[in-house]
Amino acid sequence: MKLPYLYAGRRAVVRTEHLGGLCLTGEWRNGELAGGDRLSTDGSPGLCPRVPPLTEGQYDAPQALWAGSGLVVAAGGQLFYNGAPVGTVSAGPKQMAAVGTCVVIFPDKKYIDTVTGQMGDMEAAITLSGAVFESGGIARAGVDWPFAVGDGVTITGCSEYEQNNQTLIIRNVDENGLWFDDGVFDAGTEPGPVTLQRRVPDLEVVCESGNRLWGCAGNTIYGSRLGDPLNFFVYDGLSTDSYALETAGGGAFTGCAPYSSHIVFFKENMACKLYGTRPANYQLMTVRIPGVRRGCAGTLWNDSEDLYYLGAMGLYAYAGGVPELLSDRLGPIEGSAACGCVWMGRYYLSAVVGGRPGICTYDIRRRVWLPWENDTQAVGFGETGGQMRLLTRDGRLLLLDAGSGGEEWSAELRPFRDGTGRSSRCTSVVIDAQASPGAWFALDWAAREGAWQQAALFDGRRQGLRTVRLPPNRGSGLRLRLRGCGDCRIRAVERRLSVGGAEE
Repeated sequence: MKLPYLYAGRRAVVRTEHLGGLCLTGEWRNGELAGGDRLSTDGSPGLCPRVPPLTEGQYDAPQALWAGSGLVVAAGGQLFYNGAPVGTVSAGPKQMAAVGTCVVIFPDKKYIDTVTGQMGDMEAAITLSGAVFESGGIARAGVDWPFAVGDGVTITGCSEYEQNNQTLIIRNVDENGLWFDDGVFDAGTEPGPVTLQRRVPDLEVVCESGNRLWGCAGNTIYGSRLGDPLNFFVYDGLSTDSYALETAGGGAFTGCAPYSSHIVFFKENMACKLYGTRPANYQLMTVRIPGVRRGCAGTLWNDSEDLYYLGAMGLYAYAGGVPELLSDRLGPIEGSAACGCVWMGRYYLSAVVGGRPGICTYDIRRRVWLPWENDTQAVGFGETGGQMRLLTRDGRLLLLDAGSGGEEWSAELRPFRDGTGRSSRCTSVVIDAQASPGAWFALDWAAREGAWQQAALFDGRRQGLRTVRLPPNRGSGLRLRLRGCGDCRIRAVERRLSVGGAEE
């Protein structure tokens, strides 16, 4: 018996995509993002716009930011404390840290006293002609000595009594001279100029831990005297002494930070962990783990027993063992001057992601990346007064989560993967969204690499599901983009497909 030939009919398929975070690798899932701007996970499990920042100030040629008991900004060769200029610094990026009431600035070797608001030099020196050495000091009346009791000073320039060239601790300063321990000098008058200097190493990375200033110069780790960030060469046999340790090779140190019961000094492909509470029991352990990328010490941030930083392969979380890579879904992260911070459960990373400079956020609990602001990069973050601030490279001082008013936002989804594409087409899209009064949002679509076309525009007067009819298209490679202005919550996107037919 001869039967008629039957053509396959078409059938309707509904697919609901719950919106995810950024995925810039080839392993994306339907619902994940290829890009966007000014997004937040506050509307999880969907997406919503961020709370805008508040612009507090504007600086020319910004260089660095530190925040703690006050706000220190280096910009245009000037140093500002709580908005007031206090002195000058050299051009280029800065390393800052605070010990007690002193905020130190490297490589300038300057400090700000946060109580008086005054700026000073960490190093001090004086040159004497015809210095008269006695057994325990240098006799010279009427000299305004730039040192204090307890300072470690290095004496150089002695040619007649070369054994007097040494580093010693000042025991007393009075109108008659500078006094050390008895018997440390050969007595006599030195005819040539003699220089006394309180030295500070040329630290390339710095941090505070245990009320000491720590840093690295070359392959040497330095720790200041306890509570005194101006003295690195005081060796008196006490628990408060300075500390220095030469390490093996492996390149320059790229960052340092306290973590739990130790301090971690990073290189690009290794780390040195310093344990102990005083010079007598300090112990150093070296481990081969991914380190901090050169120039990215500003990404180091300690939060909730995790230390975050940008390494060669991306953003890592260090919890005492092998660091965990958190940014594998972003692909390579570029930039040699990145910085970041943790605020309200998110890590803010300023770097070049997906070939585009900007600031992205990583929701630590939900493990989701989102674009926070495109084409904006920061020179530093800092928390003071229970609020987080960032200084952008175009000079804006921003206060996070403190602004108001509607901002334009966008979320571009990755092309959908639905198997066969020639025999399927997306007939409509249903958007589960909520928009506040005065807000609006739109849906755009594009086929593969085609230009964006607006499919629908909605305002906040009606809530619930919105259905959008799409022009004829093939489902494989369909791209969708949501954009809007004001407060919106996008919970899910439902695609209705027509699948089958003669081509199936």
